[in-house]
Amino acid sequence: MEMCGLSGSEADTVRRGIAKKKMDVLESMMPQIVNGYCSRSDKPREEAERELKEYLKVIEDASAYMFNYSHSVSYCLLGYYYGYFKHYYPIEFITSYLNNAANEDDIKVGTELAGKRGIKVTLPKWGVSRSNFFFDKEKNIIAKGLSSVKYIGEKVGEELYSLSQQKHYDSFIDLLTDLNEKTSLDVRQLDILIKIDFFSDFGNQRELFRIAEIFYNTFKCGEAKKIAKEKVDDTPLGEIIRTYSVSTTKSGGEAKSYTITDMTAILHDTEELILSLGLNDLSDLLKVRNFTEVMGYAGYVSGKEEDRPKLLVKKVFPARRKRDNAVFGYNVYTQSIGSGIESCFTIFNNLYEMEPVKEDDVILCKGYTKKGKYFTMTSYSHLY
Repeated sequence: MEMCGLSGSEADTVRRGIAKKKMDVLESMMPQIVNGYCSRSDKPREEAERELKEYLKVIEDASAYMFNYSHSVSYCLLGYYYGYFKHYYPIEFITSYLNNAANEDDIKVGTELAGKRGIKVTLPKWGVSRSNFFFDKEKNIIAKGLSSVKYIGEKVGEELYSLSQQKHYDSFIDLLTDLNEKTSLDVRQLDILIKIDFFSDFGNQRELFRIAEIFYNTFKCGEAKKIAKEKVDDTPLGEIIRTYSVSTTKSGGEAKSYTITDMTAILHDTEELILSLGLNDLSDLLKVRNFTEVMGYAGYVSGKEEDRPKLLVKKVFPARRKRDNAVFGYNVYTQSIGSGIESCFTIFNNLYEMEPVKEDDVILCKGYTKKGKYFTMTSYSHLY
């Protein structure tokens, strides 16, 4: 009104048009605005028009980012709560962030944030995992949800978590018994979970596969009443079964099968026997391959400090000099089996040619140097 000579209603029409981002309203009023402004300016018309357009541009740019008061207050509160919970409740905040991730980049950002706060994001783990990401504050870990695992649905994930909270299990046999009786987990799903180290608190993968095989096949989930002597007499199980069975007929003759009198004791002693044998775990390469088959991506992580130097080779590319494009070495992209951290190392020709590296190899890093953000591997050996 004061600068361009518009009436009150005309000025308010322009204001509402700008506020509602209806720039056609401003355009329709531009001739009147320009003429009114120039007639009141003490500057030449060309200079006055330029001055007006610069001023209007500021208003236009500001209007593109304007929102109403209630919207502004809501965003301020959201920002405050975001910062508050991130600082004072980091493990809860990051868990929520991961569960609301829109893509793999968000997962990566959340995982990196957890690392900065000293929180470990693990693969699904017994006693911690539910169907989605969940945390254990005492252990300071966030475990991936079981819904991320092929063929393991939300129902099974919640059943396993609920079972883990009802009772503390020291024995894998006791757990197998309750998994069989109280959940819908089947043998195929159990096999998958063993392959991703879900039950690693109870033993290594080879031990757990052996215990599960005997539980399901030999002892029929603890329901077997008899077992043929010829199947067990020449095996380590023979002595255990003889201790808790009857081996004679009602008439006192020698029976062909043992009649089991205490299945619970047999199962527990069998587990103790297997764990006492010191069976070597499956190889890292087999674990990596099993994990990739189950999960659909290469990301097996043992979580063991001693496995940090063990690296799964994911990609290999020639490294070239800029001045002549000559290959001076190879960039090797790796993932630590111990920590899951991804890195890129340069291996120079003289070392690479002595021991070439290819995709899906597992190597042991024995030495490296760092210059700025670049890593050079100086010594390594093949594990697989």
